[in-house]
Amino acid sequence: GSSWSYKFRPCAPRAHSAATLPFAFIASTTMAPMKRPAASSASGASKKVAKDPLAAKGDEIAAMLHAAEGFPEAVIHAIATNLDKSLLIPKDQRHAFQEEVVGMIEQVLVSVEKVLQSKAGDAQAKVAGSDSEKSVREQAVLAAEAVIAEKVAAVDAAKAALNEAAGEDAAAKTGMEDAKAEQKTGDAGYVEAAGKKSTLEAMFTNEYETVKQGTSSTVKKSVQAVVRICKQFGFEPQLLVSAEPALSKPPAERGSFDNLVLQQLEDQIKSVLQQLGETLSNGEADKAARAGKVESAAARLAAADERFKACKVEVATTSSAVKEAESQCMAARKKLKDFGPELELTTSELETANVELRDCDAVLASFRELQERTSVAPIAAPAVAAELEGEARAVAAE
Repeated sequence: GSSWSYKFRPCAPRAHSAATLPFAFIASTTMAPMKRPAASSASGASKKVAKDPLAAKGDEIAAMLHAAEGFPEAVIHAIATNLDKSLLIPKDQRHAFQEEVVGMIEQVLVSVEKVLQSKAGDAQAKVAGSDSEKSVREQAVLAAEAVIAEKVAAVDAAKAALNEAAGEDAAAKTGMEDAKAEQKTGDAGYVEAAGKKSTLEAMFTNEYETVKQGTSSTVKKSVQAVVRICKQFGFEPQLLVSAEPALSKPPAERGSFDNLVLQQLEDQIKSVLQQLGETLSNGEADKAARAGKVESAAARLAAADERFKACKVEVATTSSAVKEAESQCMAARKKLKDFGPELELTTSELETANVELRDCDAVLASFRELQERTSVAPIAAPAVAAELEGEARAVAAE
């Protein structure tokens, strides 16, 4: 027998609009109050009443109607609870409104069949494609694992590049320190020579010249400055002893010896200035070379710093990519692991859908039978007629 009678519970009576059904059918569903049957006599034995097969089929059809979706509940309730006023009436005794209701019943039952066919078809397609789906999931895991290996290799390469960049950066810093130290040491002699030359030139141009020409307003102070600076440069002490009184005299009072001493002093000053000038001239190229080394070292250090920073960013980026790849791989593995339980569930759903579809087909067959049933009973063969008559008598005897 069909499972519709127990798979779907009939809905509780609900109010429905008269606009949803033909007026005559709505009117025909209004039943007169039922009278309480008279009490049977004590001598009357209770009799078994065989269940009407039409009523049983009607119950299955009503249950299937209540399982339909997408239709107004009031309409479903009205046609499902009043089959005795439409479908269960023989075809040749139905009026036009009742036929219209039978057509509505057919529409609802066919919609249920289509839903079940679609459900069974979807489940069958999933089962049929299970091998392919499993292969797809296995390939997804392999692909995800390959991506992890690729990302890990990228991290290793990035870390190797970072180590190399760190070495280059450290070497560049050392190079920069060496270049600056060389510049400081090398430039110290140049700077010292430049300072000496500047000091000697200033003295020769200012204090010495003004005293020599007799235009100094501070002769004693200027002479002391000349002697002091000349001593710093290592001039001959005897020359300085003679030069001090010669410079202290006005030009007109100086004798030939005084002028000779001053001439020797000037010659020595000029000689020292020339030596210092040559030292500076020769050291200019070396100073520029040392400055160039510092500049080049600074450029190498800047480039090394930039590369080191870029490598650090690359390591962070590739490490993040590994985590993302691992997350995707875990998802792919879980999907593959879930395949077995999913297939079992789909197989169970397919079996259930096929059972429901077979039950639906049985109910539809009952509907077709009732739809075309007439009030004229078919002529039974003699043997069948005799069997039916015997069953009737047996029921009556009970």
